[in-house]
Amino acid sequence: MDIQELLEKRNILTDIAAVLYGDDYITKDEFWGSPTEKEMEVVEKQLITLGHEDEAPEEMQALAQIIFDDLVNRGLIDWDDEEEDEEF
Repeated sequence: MDIQELLEKRNILTDIAAVLYGDDYITKDEFWGSPTEKEMEVVEKQLITLGHEDEAPEEMQALAQIIFDDLVNRGLIDWDDEEEDEEF
């Protein structure tokens, strides 16, 4: 798959997640570990492998880091030891 196809797939998965868990799906415990979340992770890893980077405003990045840290601290997502030192 090329980057454009992966971005389209990510958009579809985002729409699915919003329907299943609400627009704020990333804050829902039920989303994490779901088949939709797992497929989104695969797509994101493929995008990174292909060199795609999303540019988000600093405020959005800071909020994403707070949410990510909370999910890791509550054990809802697992983060490998070697990746712990990297910022989200």
